[in-house]
Amino acid sequence: MTIALRPLFASVAAALILSGCGALPSTDPAAKTSAQYGILVSNGKLTEEGELRRDLGLEHSTAKRHTAAYAQWLPLAEQGHAESQFNIGLMLRDGLGVPADSARSLDWTRKAAAANYPDAYLALGVRYANGTGVAKDPLEALRLWRQGAGLGDANSAFYAGQALFFGLDVPRDGPGGLKLLLQAAQADTPSIRAQSILGMIYLTGEDGVARDYAKARQWLTLAAAGEDSQAQHHLGVMYQFGRGGPADLRRAVAWYERAARQGNPAALNNLATFYKNGKNLPKDVKKAREYFERAHEGGNFDATVNLGDMLFMTRGAPAEREKAVALYKQAAEAAHAPGQCRYARALRHGEGVAANADESAAWLAKAKAAKLACDTKLPLATFLK
Repeated sequence: MTIALRPLFASVAAALILSGCGALPSTDPAAKTSAQYGILVSNGKLTEEGELRRDLGLEHSTAKRHTAAYAQWLPLAEQGHAESQFNIGLMLRDGLGVPADSARSLDWTRKAAAANYPDAYLALGVRYANGTGVAKDPLEALRLWRQGAGLGDANSAFYAGQALFFGLDVPRDGPGGLKLLLQAAQADTPSIRAQSILGMIYLTGEDGVARDYAKARQWLTLAAAGEDSQAQHHLGVMYQFGRGGPADLRRAVAWYERAARQGNPAALNNLATFYKNGKNLPKDVKKAREYFERAHEGGNFDATVNLGDMLFMTRGAPAEREKAVALYKQAAEAAHAPGQCRYARALRHGEGVAANADESAAWLAKAKAAKLACDTKLPLATFLK
């Protein structure tokens, strides 16, 4: 069973900051001037009247009365309240209560960042990482996330650490990235994703970090408690194969099931294998097929091949073989080596697809290039028995 790390920048839609904690001219026709509201913000902090307005905005936003929330927060933002500036930026970005306006959203978010509001650095970094409303600039994204991390924001530290550790569109800095990931994982309000990635780094001995099963289990357990399904799956792997301690199949199954309830494709594939073989769980071919199908739909190509194997070996159903080979081809085209080997074998022997020796040889070469021991001499029908 392979364990892969797939760190990717998600297109983050940051939630409104709805807890209490430079003015721009308003283009809202109904908006009053700041002077008409009186003093709502003094030295960056809310006055008593400002707090009432902030809390009322929170009440409206929670009830999804976004127009009313916007009206309460706008004067606070205009008088320099960073949290309200950030919230107004998000509302303009997402069209909540007002027409979406990317340029004005960016201006307000920058205002909040200039006032050292940590989440603003996170949001701006995501914009530059994804090229959303600005020219894509991974180095600027990294700079912004580092500033947010410097203000103690765990999520900014996570993004900066992930970018540096894996060299995601920026020069790789393993030690620097690891330090930021640890900061994110150890924060008062920790990043669960940082804990999960740290667990996988120590589990696999990733990129210059020595494998350390004790640390892997420590971080994965923390992330799993926070319902990170990848961490739950990898804890299952550790218990199944006795990594860092005695094998415990009962615990392995429990962690796989917990991850599978969240739709984790790898965990679904592992459970399906147990049900198919009748090992560790009672044999249940129907449930095995169901779980393989769900894992395949979730993008797990091990499950794609496993589902293909089940279909191929269905007795008295030639059409199922064609479906099976189509699945092998799908996995093969996704550069999945076992899928390439299965498809090469089917092409060589004309099983579920027209025989094609040249195409078979080409797929066999790709499987071998991926360092898979692949031999197509035996037909699939014999190989899978």
